[in-house]
Amino acid sequence: MPRSSPLFVEPVKRETVMDTVARRIESLIRTGELRVGSRLPTEPKLAAMLGVSRSSLREALKGLVFLGLIKARPGYGTYIQSTLGHVVSRHFQWMLLLQEIKYLELYELRQILEPAVAALAARRASKHDIDKMEAAIDEMRKSFDRPERNMEAEMAFHEGFTQAAKNVATQTMLRMMYDALAEGRRRVLPLISDMEQNFARHKRILKCIVKRDAKGARKAVLDDLLYAESLLRKDLETQERLRAGIGKPEPANARMKSSTRV
Repeated sequence: MPRSSPLFVEPVKRETVMDTVARRIESLIRTGELRVGSRLPTEPKLAAMLGVSRSSLREALKGLVFLGLIKARPGYGTYIQSTLGHVVSRHFQWMLLLQEIKYLELYELRQILEPAVAALAARRASKHDIDKMEAAIDEMRKSFDRPERNMEAEMAFHEGFTQAAKNVATQTMLRMMYDALAEGRRRVLPLISDMEQNFARHKRILKCIVKRDAKGARKAVLDDLLYAESLLRKDLETQERLRAGIGKPEPANARMKSSTRV
């Protein structure tokens, strides 16, 4: 009989002390022995609860503080984070820096999520939500000559309709992406040749939401994102040419003038 080929055994991954401590803290949260946002027990008690030495616990807690999973308040103790949105946002930013994900991939994800969120906003927006979106739109209209302020107002509008959708999961995901994409958004600001048209696209989104036109809101947001993606592609192409030694960067003051042209 032919000999059977040896079975492949996947090597056992060794767990770090920080992984062990994090996993055991998660278990204590699930069982209710620790609560989200609460202060951790004293070092001797926590070490006993987790079954690790105090020196290992100290090193693990330092790592968890760095990752943002817990927070240390000098003189008050160490607390479990009550929200992790900012932590994941930071991870998104690092993933962009390390090129694990690309700007265009995040825009693709926005194109999947944001139109659906706008449709939900058209169905669920309260008067308070609409007032906030109208305030952001009004600020966009008044800041054509202040590109940075215009960008802030634009992002406030996008966050406004994500809140109006009344879905915490999508709201958290989109806010993380907005934070991660902020630098890329600033880079393409000078490429917006007509601020009034940019404003009009967002005004159209608001109009659809106010009219409870879910289908129209979905399309209006997608059109805006496709325009934003075209600017990003143009910026990335410029950066590629510069890295290849083709062409010269446009002076910053000239780029800023083009961004305020109306």
